[in-house]
Amino acid sequence: MILSYLILAHLLGDFVLQPSSLVQWKMKSMKGNFVHVLIHFIVSNLILMPFILNGYEWLVLVILCISFAHFWIDEAKINYDLKHDIKVKPFLIDQMLHLLTILVAYFFINETAWTLPNTSFYQLYTNANIINFASLLVFITSAVDVYLFQKQREKTKKAKLKLKHPINSLLNRIITFSFLYALLMVLSYYASNHAEIIF
Repeated sequence: MILSYLILAHLLGDFVLQPSSLVQWKMKSMKGNFVHVLIHFIVSNLILMPFILNGYEWLVLVILCISFAHFWIDEAKINYDLKHDIKVKPFLIDQMLHLLTILVAYFFINETAWTLPNTSFYQLYTNANIINFASLLVFITSAVDVYLFQKQREKTKKAKLKLKHPINSLLNRIITFSFLYALLMVLSYYASNHAEIIF
């Protein structure tokens, strides 16, 4: 569950909450990369806040370590990207290194006895189907687009990741994601409360 949430936070920070303007800023300045990683750090903390507020404050340190590694992985990828025409393989390696970082962090905390109050909210929050659905949604709607863009960059050096209305597009993604997430939460809650009747 914690692993699923860490992966979801990564997908949100790297794709949904990284508009083209931030990508361009990262390519020009280390400050842009710092802002990008700061977004990752904030999103991860928000997603894991129910655990952090219920006795697992040290998760903030785990997230900080992941964010620190994320910064330097991105810096290495950016430096390589600026000097080479190959784009797809570095992108895939970059993502695999981020995933590896998350897996290593999880390895040190996977034996933790995770407990949360037994309320309707926490039952929804710990529903693996919801977490995995959200990750799949982000992957399909955003990560695949970025991958295709990297392929385009290999063919056309001047290719740019542009959106007709970057802010509106980002807001639409967030609103759509929030709506679908809330809808799935409601359906999951309804299903869990009526499981005994159905079966």
